[in-house]
Amino acid sequence: MSFGTPTTVPGHPSPFFGVVDTTENAFRLVIAARRGLVPRISQRLRHAELKEMITNGAVFLFSVEESGMKRWRDGLFWSPSRIDGNFLVYKEMNPVGEGRSSREEWLSSSAQDPNGGLKAGGLHKRTITVKIEGHEFHVISYYRPEDVESGRLNVISSRPDITNLDLPEDLFRTADYRVAPQFFTHSEMRSSPT
Repeated sequence: MSFGTPTTVPGHPSPFFGVVDTTENAFRLVIAARRGLVPRISQRLRHAELKEMITNGAVFLFSVEESGMKRWRDGLFWSPSRIDGNFLVYKEMNPVGEGRSSREEWLSSSAQDPNGGLKAGGLHKRTITVKIEGHEFHVISYYRPEDVESGRLNVISSRPDITNLDLPEDLFRTADYRVAPQFFTHSEMRSSPT
């Protein structure tokens, strides 16, 4: 499998492509971004740029301090968040409109929709905030569940340049997480089923 990227937006790095499936892999990705192994967003992107870059498998990372962004705004419509371990997961919804005048109307009418207003073939968004040495990094992953389940999207453990990075426990504020992260050496990670 390849970690190729789609068409790039001039002046901005392409997002990382793959799956961020565990808190520990999010930690590894942040370390890799800090070392320049994977790109990170350093300023807010325009809506047109994001629209071109957000695709199945795209993973965006940004530091609050470096980018000046406290929140990630992608212009898409999402379900309320669901907690999955240390991540928040959202499902892409059909856009407001189609005879509805407000988001509230849209949300109440989507509750009556058999699909709950979910966009057919829509993306899922998985987010986590990683605190490292007093800095806050946001990791935002877009994917289609069927591509994760089928293995069409790469996992971080297939990237030796990332899995070989040291992941010292004391670098992260692990007490800030709902589920205590499990720290593995790169050899343990390769033999792990996830």
